[in-house]
Amino acid sequence: MAPIRPNPTLSNDLISEILVRVPVKSLLQFQLVSKTWLSLIKDPSFVKAQLRRAIATETDESLIMTRYTYMTDTENATLKFSVLDVDSRQIVSDLKYPYTQGESQQVAPAFRIVGSVNGIVCVVFHHNLSEHSFYLWNPATGQSRAVPACALRTSRALGFGYDPVDNDYKIVSVVSRPSLPTEVYSANRNVWRKVPSEDFMFGINGGFILGYFDVSVNGFLFGVEEDAMIVFDLNTEVLNCAIKLPPAIASAIEAADAGLAVIAAVGGHDALISYAARPKTRIIEYNKSIAVITLWANALNDDWTDHKRFNKAINLWKLEDDSCLRGDGVEASWTLMFSIDLPMRPAHLLNGYYSNGDLVLLVANVDDRWIWCNASKKEAKIVRVDMVDHCHTHYLYRYTESLVSLSGFKQISWNRGYGDN
Repeated sequence: MAPIRPNPTLSNDLISEILVRVPVKSLLQFQLVSKTWLSLIKDPSFVKAQLRRAIATETDESLIMTRYTYMTDTENATLKFSVLDVDSRQIVSDLKYPYTQGESQQVAPAFRIVGSVNGIVCVVFHHNLSEHSFYLWNPATGQSRAVPACALRTSRALGFGYDPVDNDYKIVSVVSRPSLPTEVYSANRNVWRKVPSEDFMFGINGGFILGYFDVSVNGFLFGVEEDAMIVFDLNTEVLNCAIKLPPAIASAIEAADAGLAVIAAVGGHDALISYAARPKTRIIEYNKSIAVITLWANALNDDWTDHKRFNKAINLWKLEDDSCLRGDGVEASWTLMFSIDLPMRPAHLLNGYYSNGDLVLLVANVDDRWIWCNASKKEAKIVRVDMVDHCHTHYLYRYTESLVSLSGFKQISWNRGYGDN
């Protein structure tokens, strides 16, 4: 009789190499396989490895967004947090709110996403113009925690990002001029810190009305105000308002202002003599770096009444050297990567996303539209995204599913269906 051969076994290292390639939803289920697997999947080194691979391979081309849906003109809007798969252009999931059922009496439509990084999403609830509540939330694991209230009541710019130096997740709240006071929340310390005003680097004129930072990349928050890029260093906690955008953007703003001045000089005439639209500008992540995208139209001699005559284009400039971000007086250098004509009426650019040679734009006009731009072919087309009728989309961010858990995270408990939120 032949000897019984033992069942083959795999080393923990090999099991880890296999599991790191598995979707987060499956990993959460695999925690029930055994205590060994539970310990492996919860190990901080495995959590980091899963996140690194997801980011490096870009296997999770997803965007997280808020959607306001309604069935009739008189029906109140219902807010949903949703995940869009970029490749299929379909909503793959609607998410629970970031708090346990019965824990909050807050009205959902007042929520909005502040930012998303490494699978952690920051959501703010606006009680009114001066009071806000924040949540840090991992939608993939269904964990979240409430953030203590900050002292600054009238926030004019909010941002959320990751500080890779201190391995910390931070919320930034900036108040308008003259002094631009700022508070920074550290997830590691679970406290807000006031940033001394002398740490600021000013460069823009007029009031500071940024609203929200566009994106967090490589330890910085980025936004736009007039013809300047607003940058907040999440590690040193310094706000830099002195980084100039490409000269073409400043020229477009000047042309728009000049057009308005011509109208004023006519005095008493309703006819529009000349027109130049201000560019709609956003900062996006571009091949692990930073780029600025602009959407604008130009028209002269009343051509604005004929939408077919608009010269409307999307331009993308790449930041060549990030040394200007650190505030050493280095001038920003921009390179125009592409310019694509758009076959559509004027619209407001809500946000953009770049990946694998495609630029995805969310624009608002009469209704929300999605535009896919192929950078190599310099082609743009309006596309359909699989969503329910009567839906408006706002505030989309790149989203990476992860196992990342922060101190104080608790499991969200929703016993009924999503529609009961």
